[in-house]
Amino acid sequence: MLQEERHRRIIEELERNDIVRISQLSERLGVTRQTIRRDLSELEKTGLIKKVHGGALLNKRNLEPSYSDRLSTNVEEKELIAKNAAELVEDGDAIFLDVGTTTLMMAKQLKEKKNLTVITNFLLIAMELANAPEVKVILSGGELRGEEFSLSGPISIRSVKNIYIDKAFVGVGGLSLESGFTDYHLNESEFRRMMIEHAKKTYALADHSKMDIVAIYKSADLHEIDVLITDGKTPGSIINKLKEKGMEVIVSRK
Repeated sequence: MLQEERHRRIIEELERNDIVRISQLSERLGVTRQTIRRDLSELEKTGLIKKVHGGALLNKRNLEPSYSDRLSTNVEEKELIAKNAAELVEDGDAIFLDVGTTTLMMAKQLKEKKNLTVITNFLLIAMELANAPEVKVILSGGELRGEEFSLSGPISIRSVKNIYIDKAFVGVGGLSLESGFTDYHLNESEFRRMMIEHAKKTYALADHSKMDIVAIYKSADLHEIDVLITDGKTPGSIINKLKEKGMEVIVSRK
């Protein structure tokens, strides 16, 4: 079993049980206790778990907030980012809109576009654009994650594997200079990675609260994202370092 899969299984066990023992994980995952200890050490570095004697517990403060909570967080900053992102969409484009509160705000501003094709795995975006007269919506198949209104998994990926797009607008669970772009959900990360690969240009939408955060699953390396759209509260030191690495950064202001 690959390390990434073990990490996912460990987090799933913790989400069900709050605390797990090394001996239990070793037996369930079919690896040595030494391997589990190394895995727990790596996960602790991300802030997702806390090691305790003989096991680990979930650090709930570092898990993704619920969708309803995110809707009411940094609203002004997200609206500015969404506005800037929407201005980059041209009539005739084929685009991907990721799962997220900022991409949903962006979708609300695309209803008057002409001959626009939107691929998404987010039910709320599909519903938002359903009656836009000149917007074609392609909703992926897949397994529904009800609390997030998202579709993902192998069926989701197969449903759009032959679709290529002009621009991808992706959400971010965390962004760090060392780890790149990360997310909290494996299936959504895999779907996002495929859409990034199929896009001519990729834009990441991330407000300042996502900076220096490392979630558990890699979505993209820094060099795979062409443009970061963020807000004015993102530290200038981070922006400058991203620019030094070749990334274009758009800072959304009033």
